[in-house]
Order: sequence, then structure tokens, then C-alpha cells
Amino acid sequence: MKRVFRWVLVAVVLLVAVVVALPFLLPTSVYKEQIIEQTRLATGRALTIDGDLRLSFWPALGVEVEKVRFANVAGAAEADMATMDKLVVGAELWPLLGGALKVTEIRLVNPVINLEIDEKGRGNWLFEPQTAAAGAEMPAAEAPPASSTSSADFSFRDVTLSGGVLTYRDRRNGTAQRVEAINANVKLPSLDQPMEFDGGLTWNKEAITIATTIASPRALSTGGKSAVIAKIAGEVLAATFDGDVNAASGTTSGAIDFNTKSARRLAAWSGVELPKVKGFGAMKLKGVVEASAARVAFKDARLSLDGMNGLGNLALDTSRARPYVKGDFTLDRLDLNPYMSGSGGAGGGASGGGMPKWSDAPIDVSALRLVDADFDFAVNALAVGGLKIGRSALSIALSGGKMRANLKQLALYGGNGSGVISLDGAGAVPALGLDLSISGVNAEPFLSDLAGFSRLQGSGSIVAKVAATGKSQRAWMKSMGGSARIQFVDGAIKGVNLAEIARSIQSALSGSAVDGAAKTDFAELSGSFAIRQGVAANKDLKLLNPFVRLNGAGIIDLGEQTLDYRVEPKAVSSIKGQGGSGDIGGIGIPFRIKGPWSNPSYSPDLSGVLPDALDSIIKGDNPLDKLKDGGGLGDILGRKPSQQEGAEDTKSDKKKKPSPENPLGTLQDLLGGNR
Repeated sequence: MKRVFRWVLVAVVLLVAVVVALPFLLPTSVYKEQIIEQTRLATGRALTIDGDLRLSFWPALGVEVEKVRFANVAGAAEADMATMDKLVVGAELWPLLGGALKVTEIRLVNPVINLEIDEKGRGNWLFEPQTAAAGAEMPAAEAPPASSTSSADFSFRDVTLSGGVLTYRDRRNGTAQRVEAINANVKLPSLDQPMEFDGGLTWNKEAITIATTIASPRALSTGGKSAVIAKIAGEVLAATFDGDVNAASGTTSGAIDFNTKSARRLAAWSGVELPKVKGFGAMKLKGVVEASAARVAFKDARLSLDGMNGLGNLALDTSRARPYVKGDFTLDRLDLNPYMSGSGGAGGGASGGGMPKWSDAPIDVSALRLVDADFDFAVNALAVGGLKIGRSALSIALSGGKMRANLKQLALYGGNGSGVISLDGAGAVPALGLDLSISGVNAEPFLSDLAGFSRLQGSGSIVAKVAATGKSQRAWMKSMGGSARIQFVDGAIKGVNLAEIARSIQSALSGSAVDGAAKTDFAELSGSFAIRQGVAANKDLKLLNPFVRLNGAGIIDLGEQTLDYRVEPKAVSSIKGQGGSGDIGGIGIPFRIKGPWSNPSYSPDLSGVLPDALDSIIKGDNPLDKLKDGGGLGDILGRKPSQQEGAEDTKSDKKKKPSPENPLGTLQDLLGGNR
């Protein structure tokens, strides 16, 4: 018995000695050649090992190679698909003999992996296995096992990747991306236990960390479904995902919680340059996500951007030429001002009475070309420019850089409105279109917020259909064309007493009828306008007051914020207001209202000449032709060159019947103030 035990002990010692000594007895070149050949047969690519190769069999089976290069496909941008300074693989020997692969260690040091898609959509990771050369039969000892290794179980105790770089190119569209500083650690006790990934990387100069747990690695490896928890953190964003990944369908679904301190920084990180405006700050998104290769949908999403909060649904489709976004949201408020450059009115100082001029800042509509979209909004409060709009419902369609907003409901300063706003950003010069109908609006706060004009009180309605083109707010106002109709009832014009002016034009000049305390009450104030090249022409302005009727005709230069009007007042004894006759006889001296619409001047005008040029403006002729011929706004109003302002033509005055038309220039202030 002792002899048997002794020989067994000797055999074990010899076996250990052989296992330990074998790597030193066999030339490593044999292993290098076999590894290179087997790689060629499996992939059709060349593997080059420029450095040393070392083997060990105890206590673990191990291979360590240095300076490894794996060839790319012909015609690729990089000669090698992958390179690394060092590759170390270790596995337990005895489990391997039993059919289980238990990797003790995998280390990749400074790997560089270059992924590329060619013009035909074929990726360089698709390999073409080769057959052994004719007559070169593989020794039986080197032949692969009959059973596939995929059926063998395997595990990773410790897989580390340090200093990694990943590049991606798509030659179909010229896309190129580079991910650097990839450092990661992976643990996989078995295919039936959770796999843990913990690492970080740098992309587009932003560093992020990633932590992921896959509940059922075996399910994913066999085309099934597994629960996945992932966390991403960095300066540019923070996000968590808790849901399922289906390997068979390539879909992902689950709960997501995402936030960023700057949507602009996040967009730039993703390769999208947002317009240089004030908006696109802090953003949060929380909801249920369903995603596939080209589509992401959020259900019951809670969205917050720049302090605005909404609830609804959102879907993104990236399979089109431009990303397509569709959604419906209910928002607590929507403030469009931070996303509109050139929308402020302070671009060029102030005109006459201190009213801000139109801005010359370039209007940036490049955001319209980033995506196509269809959105439905219900908004509790909407802010555009200086306007503060209440409960509103609108739908927005965006395609090819052209936006159309259908305003279904606008709660507007005590009234309501509807209409369509279009903005064309497809061309080199932005184009704006407005088709609006507003009624019951409180005039003073509405006009004050809209155009800085606070001299008109009353309840009003406005119908306007206008269009403009240009690269700035000023250019829009100077190019505007279309038509408009206004009517205000039961109100007053502050700063001027037109009834006093109707009695004596001298009272206006002396200041008794034009000061901060003066005002003109009216039952009705109305008029219609034809607008050409930023000039609004009017022939039927009418103001009805218990003691005065005014009819007016003139022009409002929207671009320059000036007006030039001839007004014919009629002092009457009737105390009829709205609905009263506009042609009741009375005594009044015609006068001119001229200058900046925020601070106009008043002077008598006894020319008695009707503004014939207004007809040509309304018919569509260029309203500036007379100016080009050396005349002025007075010529457009019909004044003869020989006549001087304030001069009397008694003969003409006797022949002319007072024209029954209407109001004052201060109202025009409001009309020209649309911004």
C-alpha cells in the first residue's frame, strides 16, 4: 500500500513539474502562429502580434500578448480595425476540462477600436470566415471540438479595459465620432447571475460615468429579454433607466428620469448647434420610454424647460431625412421670448416720445430647419414679445423650415382671438405671415404690452391679415403688406381733447387741449387700413363722441413709427355716441397730426384737398413714389407743393364740403405699433 501511495505521489509531482515547465519547453512562436491562423480562418482578417507572447498553465491557464493589431477591411479609413498595447486572458484550467469557461482575468490595455460603415451600408465588423489551405489538414489535436463553445457556460471574475478609444464612421453621410478615455470594469459570476458594468468615457470633451446591471445575461445572449438598470452621470447630463431590453426585437422600454443643467450644452455635445438666443437652459424629462433603433416615444412624460412645466406625450423618429417630433402637451405656461432673437424692441434706442425702436438685431430662425414636427399645446399662460396671453390652445406644424401655428383659442386681455401665424425659415430671408381676429380686448394694457402705446382705452376688436419679409424686426416692419380693420368702443384717447380742438385749433396749440390730463371720450373709434411696404394708408377713420365727430385720412409709417394724418372735426350738439351719424353738420377746423406716433404734433390744415394719393396706395401702388420724386408725406396726403402748412385757401375752403370721416392720430399710434 505504501508503494502504491509513493508512486501516486511521484506521478503528481511529475505532472505538476510538466505543467509548470511546459510553457518554457515549447516555443511561443508555435502558439503565435496558431492564434494568427485561427483568427484568419474565423474572420478572414490578418492578426499581427508584434510583441511577446507568454503562456502559463498553473495556477491558471493564461495568455499574455503585446502589440496586437487586427486588420481592417480593404478601403477603410484606418488600416487596422483594432490595436492594443497588451491583452491578457486568464482562465481556470480544471473547469475548462469539464466544459465550463471560467475566465479569471481579461485585461485590455490602451485598445483602439475603429468601427466603420461603407457606402453600401456594410459594417467592418462583419467577417468572412475562411477555409484551411488545400492539403493543409489540421492535426487532430488542434481541431476544434465537435460541440460549439457557445453551449459552454462561462464567467468573468474581472474584466478591465483601460485607456480605450472607440471611433465610428459612416461613409454614407460623413458621420464621424470619437469616444476617448474609456475605462471600465465588468463582473459576470455566471450567465444566470447579474452582470455588472461600471466605467467611464469622454465624448466630445465631456466626461460621463456609466453604471449598468443586466439581470439575465443568458437571456440576452440567446435573443431573449432581460431587466436592465442603467445610470449615466456627468456635467452635461444625469439619467437613470429602469426597464427591459429585448434582444430579439431590438427594443427597450421602461421608466426614465433625465435632467441637464443646460439643454444648449447637451445639444452641442450631441452635435446640434442651437440658435444663439437666451433660452435652452435647465431641462428635465421623466416618463415611460419605448425605443427602437430609429424611434423613441415617451408616454405620460413630465417635461420641464427653463422653468416651464408640461405633461403629455412625445415621439421622435430619426429614420427620416430630418428628425420628426410629434407630441401633445398641456403646459402651465409657454414663454417664447427666450427663444426669439431680434424680438425685443430696444435694438436702436428710442423714437420721439421714448418708445423703443424696432430692433436691427438679426432674426435667427435656423432652429426651424433642425426638425420636422407636429405639436398640439394647451397653455395656461402664453408670452410672446410683451404680450401676456391667457388660456390658449394652439397646434404647430413644422416641415422643411416652414412653421404654421394655428391659434385655436387665445384668452387675450379680457377678450379672445384666433388665427394663423406662419414663419418661413427655409430660405435665406425669413418671412412672416399673420391672419388674426381679436375681439373684446381691453385696449390700454393690450396696446401697452404690444407696442408701448398706452393712450387708448376701451374695448376693441382687430382683424388683420399681413405679411412681411426681412432679417430683422425693423426689416419686417418696413416690408409689411396686407390689410387691417380696427374698432374700439366705449373708451377714451388720453393726452388730447379733440372736442376742444374741434372748437378752436388755437386751443390745441396753446396746450389746453394737449397735455397729460387731457382726454377724448368716445363711443366708437374705427377704421380700415391698406398696408404696402410698411406704410398703412387709411381713408375712413371715424370717432364718435357726444360733442364731436371726427373723420380722418392719412398714413402710418410702421417702419419709422411716424404718422401723418388730416383730421376733420365736427363740433355738434347731438349727444349720440356709438351708432350716431358721422355726417352731422357742425363747426370744426381741419388739422394735421404729424410726427412720431408716441408724441405727435398738431397744426391747422385748411388746404381742403382730399388725399388722392391714398387711393393709389390702397390699390397697391408704391406709397414711397412721391417721396422719391422729392415730395414728402404731405404730398402723399394731397397737399399741393405751392401750399405751405397752415396757409389758408379761403376760396378752396368755401367750395369744399367737410368730409365725413374720422379720428385722431394718437389712435394711429396703436395701429402702427404692431410688433
